[in-house]
Amino acid sequence: MKISAEQVWNTCGYVRLSREDGDKEESNSVTGQKDLICDYMTRHPELRECGMKVDDGYTGSNFDRPAFQEMMAEVKAGKINCIVVKDLSRFGRDHLGVGEYLEQLFPFLGVRFIAVNDHYDSLNSNAESDELVIPFKNLINEAYCRDTSVKTRSQLEIKRQRGDFIGSFAVFGYRKDPENRHRLLVDEYAAGVVRDMFRWKLEGISAGDIADRLTAAGILTPMDYKRSQGMRYSTSFRVKKESSWDAGMVLRILKNPVYTGVLEQGRVTTPSYRVKRLVVKPREEWAVVENCHEAIIDRYDFDTVQKVLALDTRTSVSGKAVELFSGIVFCGECGGAMIRKTVPTAKKKYVYYVCAAHKNEKSCFAHSLRVEALDELVLESLKKHIQDVIDLSNLLELTDAAQLQQAGVRKLRDRLEKKQAEIDRWQTLSRSLYESLQDGLIDKDEYQDLRKTYSRRRSEAEEQAGAIQEEMDQEMGNFSEGRGWMEQFRKRQNIEALDRAIIVSLIERILIFREHRVEIVYRWNDEFHWQTDLLLQAQGLLPGREAV
Repeated sequence: MKISAEQVWNTCGYVRLSREDGDKEESNSVTGQKDLICDYMTRHPELRECGMKVDDGYTGSNFDRPAFQEMMAEVKAGKINCIVVKDLSRFGRDHLGVGEYLEQLFPFLGVRFIAVNDHYDSLNSNAESDELVIPFKNLINEAYCRDTSVKTRSQLEIKRQRGDFIGSFAVFGYRKDPENRHRLLVDEYAAGVVRDMFRWKLEGISAGDIADRLTAAGILTPMDYKRSQGMRYSTSFRVKKESSWDAGMVLRILKNPVYTGVLEQGRVTTPSYRVKRLVVKPREEWAVVENCHEAIIDRYDFDTVQKVLALDTRTSVSGKAVELFSGIVFCGECGGAMIRKTVPTAKKKYVYYVCAAHKNEKSCFAHSLRVEALDELVLESLKKHIQDVIDLSNLLELTDAAQLQQAGVRKLRDRLEKKQAEIDRWQTLSRSLYESLQDGLIDKDEYQDLRKTYSRRRSEAEEQAGAIQEEMDQEMGNFSEGRGWMEQFRKRQNIEALDRAIIVSLIERILIFREHRVEIVYRWNDEFHWQTDLLLQAQGLLPGREAV
C-alpha cells in the first residue's frame, strides 16, 4: 500500500502501563498517555481518531496483550492505518519484536506509526538516522525491562524468605492486614468453614461429600466469597458459570499448609522476563517460612489429614463416611492389606477382616478376625496406651529437666561417636585400596568400583553424622518442645467408644496375625520409647545405650 502525505489517517492511540516494567512516573499513567496522544492528534487534523486501546498492567517484553491484539486485528481488517503512542517503550520493550513491526509489518500494511516523545513518524522518517537511532532506543528499552525484572525478582525473593505474603489475594480463611498487606490475619467466618472441613475429613467424610455439605448449607465458594467482599477476584479453576463446591476445591484446602501458619511461596517461576511460561520449581527451592501468621489448624490435625488422604478410604455402605479401620489394617503374616468380607446367614450378617493375598491368590495363611472383636481389642489397647502416655508425661514433668536433657544428649553423643567410627572405617578402607591394587589383589576396574562405593558410603555417613549433630544442638536448645504429641493422647483419655477421628489421629497401623493375635502400632511410637528410655536413664534405672 502506498503512503500519501495528503490522505486522512484512521488513527488509533495505544496506551500501555505495567508496574513490572518499572512504570511509576506520573507521566506514564494511563490518563497521562491518553492526554498526550489526544493533544497530538488535535494538532494534526489529518489524523482522524478511531479509538484508543489500553493495556493496563501488561508487560512490554512481549506482544501477548489483549488491547494490542484487538488493535492489530483492526489494522489487518483495514479499519486502522495509523498508530500513535507516547514513546517506543509504550509500544514494546522487545527490540526484535518492535523492529519487526516498524521495519517489516507496518510498511507492508501501509500503516503509519508515530512515537510522540521519541519524535518518530514513519511518514517523515530519516532512513539513515532512524536505522541507527530507533534500534538503539529499542535496545535501551529492552535493557531497562530486563534490569527491572531482575530487581523485581530479587525483591520478591527477599520478601518470600522473610515470610512476607506477596500474593494478590489472601487464601480462603485469611484476609490481608489493612496496615500491612504482606501479613495475613484470620478471617473468622471463612476460618470456621476451614475448621469444619478438616474436622469432617478426620471423621471419615470424603472430599466429594464435604463439598456437597458446603453447597447444601449455602456456603460460598472461595471465589464467590472474595467477590462478596468486594474483591475483583478470578481463578483458572472455575469451569462453570455458577460456582459451586467440588472435591477439587476441598482437596486444595485440605492439602494447603498455610492453615498451620506456614508460608510456602515461590513454587513456580518464569524462564525469563520475555518468556512468561510458568515452570514448577523443585521443592528445595521454595521459600518456606514457619510461624508467619496465626494458625487455623493444629499441626497434628493437619498431618493426620495428610495421612488420611493417602490411605485407601473407600466409602461405607451409607456413602457418607469411610469404614472405621479403612486403610490401616494389614496382615501381620505377609504385610498385605486386610479387606472386609461380609458373610450373610439366615438371621444376620457377619463382617470379617481377611487377608487379601489369601483371598485373591492363596499366597498367605487363611486367617480372619471379626470386626466386632477387632473393635473391642483396639478400644481396650488404646485406653491402656493412652494411660501409659499420660503416666509417662506426668513422670517427665516431675523429673529434673537437666537430668532428662543430659540423658538425651548422652544417647545422641553415643550415636554420633559410632557414626564417626563408621566414617573412619570407610576412609581407612578407601586408603587401603591403592595398596591392594599395587599388590595385584584387585584389578583396575575393581579398584574404581570399590573406590566409588567407599566414597559414597563415607559421604552418606557424614550426612547422617551432621543430622545427629543438628539433633544434639536442638536437644540442648529446646528440650521440652518434643513432647507436644503427648497432648494428643491426653485429650482423649476418657474415650468410651472408637470413632474414625480417634483411629486416624492416634494409630499408625493395625497388624492381624494368625490365632487372632493383633498388634497395634501407635503414632509417635518411636518418641514414646525414646522418652521412656530417657526417663529410665535419668532415674538411673537403665544404662546408656544407643537408640536404634
